[in-house]
Amino acid sequence: MRKLLLSTFLAGAALTGATAAFATDSAEAQSTPQFLDLSWADLLPEGEAERIAQLQQMQAVQNGMDHFGAERMPQVQTFNTVDALDGQIVRLGGYVLPFDFTGSREISRFLLVPYVGACIHVPPPPPNQLVYVHAEEPIQIQGLWDPVYVKGVMHTDRHDNDLGDTAYTIELTELLPYES
Repeated sequence: MRKLLLSTFLAGAALTGATAAFATDSAEAQSTPQFLDLSWADLLPEGEAERIAQLQQMQAVQNGMDHFGAERMPQVQTFNTVDALDGQIVRLGGYVLPFDFTGSREISRFLLVPYVGACIHVPPPPPNQLVYVHAEEPIQIQGLWDPVYVKGVMHTDRHDNDLGDTAYTIELTELLPYES
């Protein structure tokens, strides 16, 4: 259902040249920033979940699976993206994995990951399931284990780093507590 809503939204946005408003009246639409509410599945092109599963299975057979070893497990390298998301204002929920963390809990760049524990001693999620996020001004975060919503402009830009390569980038405009 979410895929259908995403494709319907993106088709409408392509036809009008603008993002769809989620507000119901014109006064609210004028005062509320518009965004596309995404799930992690929305970042995968058609058939990509099956492809990732096959690549992970092949990797497990080739390298052996050792979740308790000290060595870094390789990341499945698939950078396939949903091109229609490039340039869209989006909101995506996940967990913050900072590159740098000051004593004042301020960060300006981090990975948004889909689950707690997405790290390098077990295979990290593939690049199209990690998002590199950067903020113009450092932001303050409360806790590393707390889920958040990231809102901003999404790009289909590859970003290679030591924590995990990414296929998407978000220019952060707002970091919000996650609410179900």
